[in-house]
Amino acid sequence: MDRLNKLNVPTDRVDKCRQQILSTKMHAASDNPDTNFFTDADLSILGTTPELYLEYSHQVRKEYKYFPDLLYNPGRKKVLMRFLEMSNIFKTQHFQDKYEVQARLNVSSELRSFI
Repeated sequence: MDRLNKLNVPTDRVDKCRQQILSTKMHAASDNPDTNFFTDADLSILGTTPELYLEYSHQVRKEYKYFPDLLYNPGRKKVLMRFLEMSNIFKTQHFQDKYEVQARLNVSSELRSFI
């Protein structure tokens, strides 16, 4: 955000960027349609082909390589289960139509790999 401030981006836009970035932490539905579209775009990897999703899941593991499996696996399972417990992973109709079914298949498949 410092960079945006240095570029003299208006404060309200910087705040909006900050809010949208923070919204990716929980991926909860927002009153702001732009935020919902932003978080859906962030999650769109979940609905890609099984091969791309597998590559993504390996990259996630690599990102958290400093955690041993004993800690990583339960945490990752919790994240995956949270997605599956949502009535819709995606907040916008566009992303639901395009990715919801495949995202649920991919997440379920990864979750089964921990059992």
